Amino acid sequence: MLYAIEGTLIEKESLFVVIFVNGLSFRVFVPLSTHAMLPKINEQCRLYTELIIGEKMLKLYGFHTIDEKNLFNSLRKISKIGPQTAVSVLSSLSVEQFYRAISNKDEKILTTIPGIGKKTALSIIVEFSSKLPPQDEQENLNRIVYDAIDVLENMGFTKSHSANIVKTIFNDNPDISLENLIKESLRLSKRNVR
Repeated sequence: MLYAIEGTLIEKESLFVVIFVNGLSFRVFVPLSTHAMLPKINEQCRLYTELIIGEKMLKLYGFHTIDEKNLFNSLRKISKIGPQTAVSVLSSLSVEQFYRAISNKDEKILTTIPGIGKKTALSIIVEFSSKLPPQDEQENLNRIVYDAIDVLENMGFTKSHSANIVKTIFNDNPDISLENLIKESLRLSKRNVR
């Protein structure tokens, strides 16, 4: 029904954002992966959306990339995984890390996600094993790095500085999540500015 939403970001909380569009304010629930990529308050924001119709209320979920939205919808097709658990998956792992875990049949990393027990982790692996997208490992790794560099650039750091910091951190820890890569890059950047 709603493919995407674009407007002014007027509120930013840990679990949701509010986007102002033509006189209407939409509350949109987002995973941490999307939250980390949000612009500043009062700037333009565009999110891919999914409207979930429940018995008592409607909930609008938003995602930074179409890959996140597609994974969210695929996860919801698995028994015992609702929208909130699907958001937890995206908040804990990048899309690339999720598919890497499926490819490696790594149920251990899946069970670290809130709401995912061993039985559900095995169901996820079985369900997604036949749906693994063709992956160019270098391209997938680069996507995380480039997204983190973009965030730093949008915050005012130079491209060369952002690239150096992000690539150094990523090379030391290739399994780092996008959110933690951004946080660590900002921490080191602030320290270097001083």
